[in-house]
Amino acid sequence: MKRQEVILAGAGGHALSLEEFAGEKIFGYLALNENPDSEMKWLGTDDRLQEFIREGHTFHIAYVYKGLPRMDGRARLIRKYEDAGARFETLISPSSIVTKNSKIGEGCAVMAGAIVNRATLGRHVIINSGGIVEHDCMIGCNTFIGPGAVIGGFTTIGENCFIGLGARISNGIKIGDNVTVAMGAIVTHDLLEPGIYHGPNLKLFKLPTK
Repeated sequence: MKRQEVILAGAGGHALSLEEFAGEKIFGYLALNENPDSEMKWLGTDDRLQEFIREGHTFHIAYVYKGLPRMDGRARLIRKYEDAGARFETLISPSSIVTKNSKIGEGCAVMAGAIVNRATLGRHVIINSGGIVEHDCMIGCNTFIGPGAVIGGFTTIGENCFIGLGARISNGIKIGDNVTVAMGAIVTHDLLEPGIYHGPNLKLFKLPTK
């Protein structure tokens, strides 16, 4: 890959973390405003997307969420870039471990200290710092695995899910689409209905529709 080919969509904390290990590959970022904490070049807003597609750049969705930990806003941004014809780059930290029989989809991010052990990641999945995805897991598109979360073997997680910091998902669990698992949760049974699961009994809080 050419140096400084990738353009990030977003400029928040996740984008800054990507900059830490992938800075030499990143041409700059598109965002509503410039982030003064970033050493990357602000390229303007998404209004310039087609211009950079024509120039042959690839993209990485660095925006995660705002407000409630839900992934629908990120899903809309992904669709916008896909509909425009963007190609996406996967970014993998050199301090992570991704075993040779793992399958990693387009546009994924595997962050510092994360482990993906013979698992399958759909497109635009984020495995955040220190997250562990064990053998024979399948993680759906646009799902976020939080820092230090552990996903036991043979678990299936749907699309647009958010697994909070330090959560523990037992072996063989099935989690449906659009599910948020709260920080520190211990999951020992399937979670199939969309919404936020939190507290010691994983009480379901249904997300407001938009």
